Amino acid sequence: MRTPTLLLLDDSAAVNDLFASLLRRELDVEVVPLASVESLEAELEAGVCFDFALVDLSFPEERRNGLDALLALHLAHSSTRLGVITQGDTWVALLLRDIWELLPIATVVSKSAPIDYQLAQIRTFVETGLATVDPSMQPLLPAHRSLWRTLERFPRLVAHAGQVKLWEALIAAPENVSYNDVVASTQLRLNTIKNYRAQLLPELAHHGLIDPSLREMRDFALRCRPVFERCIAEFRRSRGGA
Repeated sequence: MRTPTLLLLDDSAAVNDLFASLLRRELDVEVVPLASVESLEAELEAGVCFDFALVDLSFPEERRNGLDALLALHLAHSSTRLGVITQGDTWVALLLRDIWELLPIATVVSKSAPIDYQLAQIRTFVETGLATVDPSMQPLLPAHRSLWRTLERFPRLVAHAGQVKLWEALIAAPENVSYNDVVASTQLRLNTIKNYRAQLLPELAHHGLIDPSLREMRDFALRCRPVFERCIAEFRRSRGGA
């Protein structure tokens, strides 16, 4: 019987290698430690497939984040069982929630939990494909996944070329983005930009953004940038690259 493979993706290479060695000793699984989203993308482009994946959320040395990695894994091989491993710091809480609701995440492991607990959780994950979310992570997640937050529904946020321009401007905007910044970037009129934002409000509410400011929309766009970029690319392909 083939030994299952487990991807362990964390930007701390030294810690990653040590933890991978421990998992190999304790579990009947082949562990592949990688330290960057770029290295994962190279593996996927080479046709490598993983049975299971545990992915950190933060990669400070890259533009990418854990959503980039998990989305790439899901799109390359939908059979890969996906899990998150994280410290669960406050500043990644919203990203964790985005990932949890947009992708089929099977477990969330806390790096702060006792090592025996982590091992038990990961053992269950690789044996059954599903494991209980670490108790310290549960308050960061909704009790039930929203039916309105899916990859299939996300293109509703880029329904026409004007909305594409707005999101691209927000992704590129400074932290304290203003309407003047968006006007300068898009060359659209102020009232046009406000109209595009108003069109998005009902759909944004499904993502927990109730009458958001431009800065809140920018933060959301940056967290979910890989999904936005995919939707924008598909929108342009559907219109012949326009």
